[in-house]
Amino acid sequence: MASRAGSTGIDASLYRREGPWCTALFDASLGTTAAHEAADALPDQVGKLLASQQAAEADIQALTGALASASGHRAPVARFVAVNNGEVVLDELIQGLKVQAPEVDCGPFPNLVPLARARGGQFPYLVAEAGRDGGEVRLYHSSVQGVDESRGVTGDPEEAHHAHKVPGRYDEPKNQSATEEIWKRNAVELANQIDEMAREHFVKLIVLAGDVKARELVVGQLGTASKSITTMLEQNTRAGGADQGAFAKAVADHVDGVLAAELKALAEKVANKSGNGRAELAVGFDEVVEALQQAQASTVLVNQYQDDESLVALSSEPWLTGEESEDHAELVVGSWPAPEVLLRATAMTDASIRYVPEGVLPEGVGIAALLRWPKGEQAP
Repeated sequence: MASRAGSTGIDASLYRREGPWCTALFDASLGTTAAHEAADALPDQVGKLLASQQAAEADIQALTGALASASGHRAPVARFVAVNNGEVVLDELIQGLKVQAPEVDCGPFPNLVPLARARGGQFPYLVAEAGRDGGEVRLYHSSVQGVDESRGVTGDPEEAHHAHKVPGRYDEPKNQSATEEIWKRNAVELANQIDEMAREHFVKLIVLAGDVKARELVVGQLGTASKSITTMLEQNTRAGGADQGAFAKAVADHVDGVLAAELKALAEKVANKSGNGRAELAVGFDEVVEALQQAQASTVLVNQYQDDESLVALSSEPWLTGEESEDHAELVVGSWPAPEVLLRATAMTDASIRYVPEGVLPEGVGIAALLRWPKGEQAP
């Protein structure tokens, strides 16, 4: 995959690439005869849908060539593919999403709404396993299955355990001190890897497991920022016979805890801004559109998808306008369903978007936006 959508489900740089674009969302499940038959028929089916939307032959070939099923993944699972000028730039599996029929779109900018809805709120996190002879740190994304990146520290097992292998010498202070120095050196290297990956990927959670002594040494060497988001699991996952299922569940519980805390914080922020005339909160479709036009929205919050609305996409600022508006006629790209245009404008104004459950927004409100500055004031 050449590019991954960010924590909001979108990557603004994709919208800045010159079109045309073609995207496809389809069921990638296997496991039944019917699923295998559907997978076999998919390239022809999607190819016809692309041709009906006047897709270029290079885009048709690239997209149909990427229609792979998700072998080894539990159903349901979907795949989202985006092609730009004959190049596959997004190819992601979405675990747990059931797609009844392929959804194909072609146009001057990509329709990333299906991916955004599935990925919205995802965040990167690290899982580190420490041992006295080294360790490993792995990067994950909360709604993406599988490891995104892995780095390891490999010490010398013979050197690290030398004291254990010399009968009668383990208690000698000099030998003990040398052994602990080796363990500390390995811990420093692993902590440096954790700090580096945490900075590079803006992770929100670090889960540390492994040998008890090694864990303590690693935590002691972490930078302040990393230490503040680190949770230690009392599990020596590097020992033989370790319960990997229990370990995976413990990690998942901590990930769910971060997601729940973020939603709670959002709900509290919305509640706090709902008073005082809602000066720092855009409420409803029209107010959110106006806020995006002024690049005033910092976070767009969607509880109801607005699928029944349409908007006009513009080629530059203010990026969108209402269908009845006569402003910015020279910038008009075309009219699309509101979710696509809203998502593009959100990305192009460096805002984020969250698809939130009931209870986060005021009762009866389907869409809102937290604002960068109060209504009625000039941009800072």
